[in-house]
Amino acid sequence: MSGGSQKGGWKSPTIREIAKLAGVGSASVDRVLNNRPGVKEKTRTRVLAALEKLNREKAGETGPLEILLFSESGESFNGAMALAAEQVNRTIPGVQVNGHFVITSEMDPLPFARKISEDGLRADGVILVAREHPAVNRAVRTLTSAGVPVVCMTSDLPSSRRSAYIGNDQSAAGCVAAQLVGQILPDNPSSILLVMSEAYRAQQERELGFRRVLRSEFPHLKIEERVISDDSPKTTKEQLLKYFETHDTPAAIYNVAGANRGVAEALTIRNVEHETIFVGHELTNKSVALLEARIMDYVISHDFASEMTASVQWIRDRLNGVDTSPQASQILVHTRYNCDL
Repeated sequence: MSGGSQKGGWKSPTIREIAKLAGVGSASVDRVLNNRPGVKEKTRTRVLAALEKLNREKAGETGPLEILLFSESGESFNGAMALAAEQVNRTIPGVQVNGHFVITSEMDPLPFARKISEDGLRADGVILVAREHPAVNRAVRTLTSAGVPVVCMTSDLPSSRRSAYIGNDQSAAGCVAAQLVGQILPDNPSSILLVMSEAYRAQQERELGFRRVLRSEFPHLKIEERVISDDSPKTTKEQLLKYFETHDTPAAIYNVAGANRGVAEALTIRNVEHETIFVGHELTNKSVALLEARIMDYVISHDFASEMTASVQWIRDRLNGVDTSPQASQILVHTRYNCDL
C-alpha cells in the first residue's frame, strides 16, 4: 500500500505523505490502512480523506489550484480560519489554500489592500475576510476586473463587486441573538449593552437584526449604549471596566464583534459573570472555554470548514464556467452542552 507500483508507472501515496497531509503520525496511518484498532474516528476520517486527495492528485484527475486566503480579524477568528484552510488542504484534491492573516487592531488597510491586489493577481482565486474600507474595495475590483474570482466569507463587501459571498445571513444571526436574550431575561424592563469593533458589515447587520427583534417582540428590553472596541481582548476588557465604573451592570451583553475573552475578563473582575447574560459570536477554542466555564451563555456561529470548502468549490466552478448564487450558510447556536470543536 505504501509504495506499490500501479499501471502507467503511477505510485500510490506513501505512509509518510499521508501522515504529513493528515497531520498525524505514521503509526496512526498504518493502523488505519490496515484496519487495526486503537485509532480515534476523527483521526481515521482525516487519514482516509488525505489518502483520497493524494490518490486523485496522483492520478491526475484535477490540476493544481492556488487560492489565497486574506483574513483580517481577531486572533481567535484568524486561528479558526487557518484550521479551516488546513482541513480544505487535507481533503480537496488539487487545491492549496495559503493564508495571510492580520490582527484587526494592528492592521493598516493600505498595505493590506495592496497585498490583496498584488498577490491576488497571481492566484487562481481569493477568499477574503475583511472590514469595509475603500482601499480594500478597490483591491477587490482590481482582481475581479482581471478575472480572478473573489469570495467574501463571514462579512460581505457588496460595494467591492466581489464575485460571491458565502456565510451566514448576519441580520438573521442578530435576530437569533435577540430571541435568545429576550427569552432568558425576566419580563420586566432591563438594559442591554452592545459591544462592537470596526466597520465590518457583519457586525452592522447583526446589530440591525438584534434591534429589530427587540423592538417587535421584547420592547421592555432597551439597548442603553454601545461600547466600541478593536477586537483586542485587552482593549475590550479595559473599555468595559471603564463603562462599568459609571453605569450599572447590564442585564445582558451582546458582543457582535470579536474578543469574547475581553468581555469575559471584565465580567469576572466585576464578579458578575454568572449574573449578566453574555451572548457572542464565533465558536473557537476561546469561546468554547468560556461556555464550559459558564461565563458565556450562547455562542452563535457557523461551520468555518464547510464555508471554506464551499468557497473553494465555488471558485473552481467559476473557473470552469459555472456560475451559481450561494445560499446562506446555517446559523448554529452553541451552549456548554454542544460546544465540542
